[in-house]
Amino acid sequence: MVRLRDRSSQRGQGTTELALGLLLFVTILIFGIHFAEVGYLSLKVQEASTSALWDTTSAKMHELPRQFTPLENLISSDQPGQQATERYQDFDGRTSKQGRAKVVQVFTSAEGLRVTCGDAGSISFKPSASTQGRVYKDVGGMSCNARAVLSPTRALTRSFLDKGPGSFFDVPHYAVGVIPVCGLGRAKGGNCAGGFGILLDDWGLAGRDESQECLVLDGAGCDNTPYYRSAKEVYDQHNTVDGSSQRLAQTIVGTAPIDPGRFWMSFRGMNNEFLESERGGDRDPNNWRTTPGKKSRTTEYDTSFSRRGTCFLGTTCN
Repeated sequence: MVRLRDRSSQRGQGTTELALGLLLFVTILIFGIHFAEVGYLSLKVQEASTSALWDTTSAKMHELPRQFTPLENLISSDQPGQQATERYQDFDGRTSKQGRAKVVQVFTSAEGLRVTCGDAGSISFKPSASTQGRVYKDVGGMSCNARAVLSPTRALTRSFLDKGPGSFFDVPHYAVGVIPVCGLGRAKGGNCAGGFGILLDDWGLAGRDESQECLVLDGAGCDNTPYYRSAKEVYDQHNTVDGSSQRLAQTIVGTAPIDPGRFWMSFRGMNNEFLESERGGDRDPNNWRTTPGKKSRTTEYDTSFSRRGTCFLGTTCN
């Protein structure tokens, strides 16, 4: 009889220890899942704010020469923020369709994701006086941030054995109402300040009109009028030809065959191996390598062009 009582006492002690241990273990497990969901959703808010920046880099920035309103309008209208908000309203930017504006996971729900973008006045790049306002304008940078609200679901018990006689915990499980989350930094007074910034635009040619070739003898009538006009405006800023040689030729032979201050421009692509070919009436084929690229006299250009591949972003072709 003594042995049976000892075994019964041991079984009761194990059950009590298991019950007490489960109270703590289940609580830790629940909040572990909740905090993991908070971390995941917070990263999605950050992803939404940065995606607005990277997507903007593919937008139209300018129309050469002197037309920089596309970028200015893009920043002032907050179009990048609106597009990112629509794409990430379900906290998942991988799909092309809009999902629900509220996401409910096991112990955490998220809603109200809003991406805002605006001018970042502290980000700037000052070009030279020759190019400022002609082929480049310091429009400045753009800054984006995002905000969303996270809250516990009904599955997360806010109060558990923390009230009344025999209470096990000293405080409630969950005393926080909602958690405002920012793409960058912490929310102050429910608002998100600052954000990720990026400097936009460059001197690069963009669009079909700015990708055409420019034959030297076509002058201002070449297919790439934007590039021609931009280069000529820069040239005119530094053209110091005073016409002395032209007047000398007119005095001696009675005529000047060419204006020494005239602007000439050739822009050839890889379809023509970067060569300008114009016969001048003599035996000289007049092949001029006017555009850096293949077989350029500058070794770096020739090496870079030779390394080009046909695979995306220069990755190794399989």
